[in-house]
Amino acid sequence: MPSCTRRRALTLLGAASAGLAGCLSRGAPSGDLGPVDGEWPVDGSESGRTRSVSETPAEPAAVWTTELEDVRATRTPSIADERIYVPADAVSDRARHRYQLHALAAGTGKERWRVSLRSDPNASPAVASERVIVSAQRGLEAGRLVGFEKRDGGESWLYDIDARVTASPMIDRGTVYLPDWDGYVHALSVADGSVQWSRQVGADESNRTVAKPVAVHDETLFVGGYSGRAGVLAVDAATGDDRWAHATDRVIAGPVVDDELVVVQAGSVLTAFERDGTERWTFNVVDDYWETPLAMDDEHIYVSTVDTLHAITRGGEHGWEYPLSERSGGPPTVVGDEVLISEDGTLTALARTDGEPRWRLETDGNRDVVAIPDAIFMRESGGRLTSSSA
Repeated sequence: MPSCTRRRALTLLGAASAGLAGCLSRGAPSGDLGPVDGEWPVDGSESGRTRSVSETPAEPAAVWTTELEDVRATRTPSIADERIYVPADAVSDRARHRYQLHALAAGTGKERWRVSLRSDPNASPAVASERVIVSAQRGLEAGRLVGFEKRDGGESWLYDIDARVTASPMIDRGTVYLPDWDGYVHALSVADGSVQWSRQVGADESNRTVAKPVAVHDETLFVGGYSGRAGVLAVDAATGDDRWAHATDRVIAGPVVDDELVVVQAGSVLTAFERDGTERWTFNVVDDYWETPLAMDDEHIYVSTVDTLHAITRGGEHGWEYPLSERSGGPPTVVGDEVLISEDGTLTALARTDGEPRWRLETDGNRDVVAIPDAIFMRESGGRLTSSSA
């Protein structure tokens, strides 16, 4: 166990003396982050899905570790309003339902509530206002979107989809967006689940599968076609009306979007567009690729292949690369001046400028990271989650 920092020493005493009534986690968390500032409320950190936050602790050490009771695996959590929301696979003799959603205190890892899910959650929840929204598979060719109350996990609304769903939900301006494998995008009210619009995107309105999450920026929704009529599409976020489309091979990562660029990965090729749909550049990373999310900041787009992390400049040139162990466990995550990558039981921080390692932190397994200014959170093997801070 890492040694205590001064901040941890000041908070451990309070954590030891003030237990949480009704705490459901197995084994008490080992420390306390104190008040937690910042959010990672959706898959990819924000609506553009850039996996980038402006700052995070330098050279962090573990603060708390908690293990969810009767859980054999978790999905990537989301963070909002000092809580962590974790979908879990809870198979055991004692678990009443196979799938669950847990809400933990971000400062301590102590459990606030848990609710049963009637369907297999796909990925990260989306959190906004007073709702936690989970997308799930209720059958091989049937999906579901469920809104829960943030306060206590009570089910607020439910929306069934007659198509396969594998994407996580995205929230922007009070609307939650979810694509499906029939090429539809469903736009619902976060508050009550009422349908704002639901339609097949693209002028052809046929033969398109959307497997990855959408991104939203400046009232435009960006969608990547996974099979059939593949490519990237931009539609009006308020109506679903088409704005532009560009054909590519199957989109396996992205779109990621910021004020200037829309970037997708189709096979081994990265393609960058201006937000009006004008193609700016393409770059072939050449290596064997696999489907892992992209990250983007004001200097680079980061893409992981089977054995290499590539940093591609925003002008479409190769910046630097860093060798990875085969099938590293998590996507790149930008935190301040560093890029985090998880592999071989180690979380490594690389300098954004040149890819040189700055620090390493031992972990239990290779999983994705979510980060906020105060802390880094990792899901590890089984139902274990760990927080780290300076």
